[in-house]
Amino acid sequence: MSFKVLLRRHPLIYLCACLFNGFSSAFISPLLSLYLIDELKVSPISMGILIAVMIISGVAVSQYFAKKSDQGASRKGIILMGQLGFVVSTVILALTRNYYIALASVIFFMSFSACSLPQIFAMGRNYADKYLGEKAVFFVTMMRASIAVAWVVAPPLAFLVNDLFGFTQTFLIAASCGAMVFIIVFAGLPNLHLEVSKRPEKLVRWQQIPGVLFFLLCIFFAFSANSMYITSISLYVTQELQFASKWAGYFMGIAAFIEIPIMLSAGYLSRRFGSQQLIFVACISGLIFHGGLLIATAPWQFMVLQLFNGLFIGINACLGMVVVQDLMKKQMGLASTLFSNSQMLSILLSSLMVGLIAQYFSYYAIFIVSSAFCAMAILFLVLAEKQITSADNSEAYP
Repeated sequence: MSFKVLLRRHPLIYLCACLFNGFSSAFISPLLSLYLIDELKVSPISMGILIAVMIISGVAVSQYFAKKSDQGASRKGIILMGQLGFVVSTVILALTRNYYIALASVIFFMSFSACSLPQIFAMGRNYADKYLGEKAVFFVTMMRASIAVAWVVAPPLAFLVNDLFGFTQTFLIAASCGAMVFIIVFAGLPNLHLEVSKRPEKLVRWQQIPGVLFFLLCIFFAFSANSMYITSISLYVTQELQFASKWAGYFMGIAAFIEIPIMLSAGYLSRRFGSQQLIFVACISGLIFHGGLLIATAPWQFMVLQLFNGLFIGINACLGMVVVQDLMKKQMGLASTLFSNSQMLSILLSSLMVGLIAQYFSYYAIFIVSSAFCAMAILFLVLAEKQITSADNSEAYP
């Protein structure tokens, strides 16, 4: 059975590294906006600036070291450097109540943590391709699922710890999880290097490949809507609906719990129904979810809506990259990079928009915009499908 593969030493180490990496990020990410607004007493615009700067610096640093790793730099060394940066930055955030010190910490330390998870997945895929054969895709899927498991448990626990003890203790737990990843990688993972082919090949520009640009815009708007929700939900339910902050953690945990079986079954379902059809179902679910946020007023209503949120994120996170790779079969590396960049740019846009909308309107208004983004995602997905169908018909009937 495929699950027996996971009990081997190195697969188990990779899964543990992903699990604790998920715990570390899930203990701090959902609370970051609440920390900035409630603890540091900054404006929503200042919050958006810090998050935007954190993302831009993370993208720049991770892209630089990604190129270095492809040129022969140690992936393991990059992961260790990234985890060290995460631990240092998180400890600083736990101890400081000064906005500019927090800003400096995310620029000079947290930015390096953006290198860690992509390199863990790169190492894991390299290992799986070399030693696991046909079980490689299953193994990578389980790595993704282990992160989802962490997001089931950690957000509600993080909000609970924060309610009982405060931001300092909560962020120190996140730092401890990051330190665990450092120890696991340092002690358990081998140093694998990627062999790079130097033979040049003339390829079609990605913008000219039918469906790629429109589908990337679909992913961009879908993940922008999701990022707006993640950034603002804790502030919305505590400041406008007067819920206890723990409810935001429960909502995120339920969504992550729903995502796990969806992620595990996404490969089978895509073979049966098609990846693009499932992405369409996901975007419709996203529109229902974000539209539902506009009328939900009780915790149980938010909890029911998480079913649609789980479908929205679980399918897009698992199959979005697969669709781009299917459209760009001869440029798999570029396809993966374009998908990743679309996600990062969506986080940047959403962080800025959340700050502006909250500053001049309300947190409720954020979900009006996120609903519109889901509608735009559906529009671009339909345009991508039409462009692909038109190109296929042209090839079939020249």
